[in-house]
Amino acid sequence: MKEKKWVVAKPAKGPVEKISAKLGILPITAELLVNRGINSTQDAEAFLCASLSDLPSPFLMKGMEEAVERLRRCVHKKEKIAVYGDYDVDGVTATSLLTGFLRALGCDVIYYIPDRFKEGYGVNSQALRALKQKQVTLVISVDCGITAVDEVAQARALGMDFIVTDHHSFLGQLPEAVAVLNPRQTDCGYPGKEVAGVGVAFNLALALRRTLREEGFFETAAEPNMGDFLDLVSLGTVSDRVPVENVNRIMLKEGLKRMRSPKRPGLRALKDVSGIGDGIEIFDLGFRLGPRINAAGRLDSADKAVELLLSDSREEAFSLAKFLDERNSKRREIEEGILRDATRMVESVHGDTKYNSLVLSSRKWHRGVVGIVASSIAGSYGKPAFLISVDENGVGRGSGRSFGGINIFSVLSKCEDLLMEFGGHAYAAGVTVLEEKIDLFRERFSEELEKSGQKPESRLNIDSEITLASISDTLVSEIETLSPFGEGNPEPLFLSRAVRVMDQNLLRNQHVRFRVRKNGSVLNCIWFYASRKRLPEEIDLVFALRFNVRNGERETRLFIKDARGTSG
Repeated sequence: MKEKKWVVAKPAKGPVEKISAKLGILPITAELLVNRGINSTQDAEAFLCASLSDLPSPFLMKGMEEAVERLRRCVHKKEKIAVYGDYDVDGVTATSLLTGFLRALGCDVIYYIPDRFKEGYGVNSQALRALKQKQVTLVISVDCGITAVDEVAQARALGMDFIVTDHHSFLGQLPEAVAVLNPRQTDCGYPGKEVAGVGVAFNLALALRRTLREEGFFETAAEPNMGDFLDLVSLGTVSDRVPVENVNRIMLKEGLKRMRSPKRPGLRALKDVSGIGDGIEIFDLGFRLGPRINAAGRLDSADKAVELLLSDSREEAFSLAKFLDERNSKRREIEEGILRDATRMVESVHGDTKYNSLVLSSRKWHRGVVGIVASSIAGSYGKPAFLISVDENGVGRGSGRSFGGINIFSVLSKCEDLLMEFGGHAYAAGVTVLEEKIDLFRERFSEELEKSGQKPESRLNIDSEITLASISDTLVSEIETLSPFGEGNPEPLFLSRAVRVMDQNLLRNQHVRFRVRKNGSVLNCIWFYASRKRLPEEIDLVFALRFNVRNGERETRLFIKDARGTSG
């Protein structure tokens, strides 16, 4: 990959000075807010103090009134409900949330997650027939169903009502369900357009609880605390990599608080086997807990993950967590083999520079993990990547990952005639394609991407250029008030120039630990997966600022994102 261009923001001084003075925060912190489009003291205060009370009404979501009315009848008449989920983390957490919530109301509810390998993604006819045999009268899809036009019609013919809850992009006709909840509908008034599937499920539960409360249902029944479900919302939201903005940021912020000491035995056990202590960060959700939940659906059945999240038994939860931990280790082993194979394929067959995107396929790859490897390949080569696993019948099923802000879903829509199926969103998508059409798909996707004018951004956006002397515990504490960070609310990055490097140590042949010094200020640094193993004596460096806590002691540490030898 080519060297990234460093772009330092230049916020207007007026708003920075007003926000700093009015809120009593450091000018640097005020700069961070202005860089994120927050230009008034009112908006800055709302951003910093956002809480659950600021969440929009779930009834702003199109179809919510119809969905709640049908569910309300189920609650009173004790009808049997099936929650139909997906096998990724978003789908598993959404399934667990809605199933657990409805059981807390006393509902007769079961869940169903299709087998990734035997059934594939989404609602299918065989599953619906099986649910009918179990006397189900209402099916609620979570994190899927937005394209299930024929399947919803079949459910209706079988005598089952259907509520679709989904967040994925869609084209064309919607299912004729009792209600379709998807904030991406053009005429939907809900402001949180980017919520994950688990966020849509949470809103449905929130709306149903409000309706039941207003009619006096909880005068004779225990009322569920919706805050107890935010642990699942935070896990699903982070794992699905949706933007951490507005509604998502509020739910994630509150969910992280609960994840530090979770009530749920399954999450306590999962934290234990993952080696996570009392503290927990977004990284832990996305790269330690999430992959273990995902491992079940990637290699076997996702049911074990749902069982873990719904378990009330500490012993059962620990046994399930150990199982998922073992499957995750197996998943990593398979993933490493595919990554080596795909890397050789890029460099020896397709070449790094021939295409503006990569479409790779093999009959040897485990289709349960190709999405993870696609993400690695996209990052390594700086372009969108699709990895496709072809079965013995010549049908390829694969996953694509974006790079540099490119909307791969919009490009895929131009390749629809070559694909059996496709779905997803701007940054991640799934495809089903016949083996004989993979080469055509590769060429078409590359051509359509070129026509779209989209280019991956090879740049590093920096919030502020600062001196080492300006770094303080106060600054780091104020930065924390802007969290949680992610897509849409990136972690602030800073630039310091001409600092002296001291005490370099290479860890595990991939991380660099060192100290930097300038004008008497000395700070500890760590560069994970460093692009260079040995640094020159004087450098310019880009970094994030965080507290590092060890043995009860807290220190400010620089987490390096990029570094260059000082020029001139």
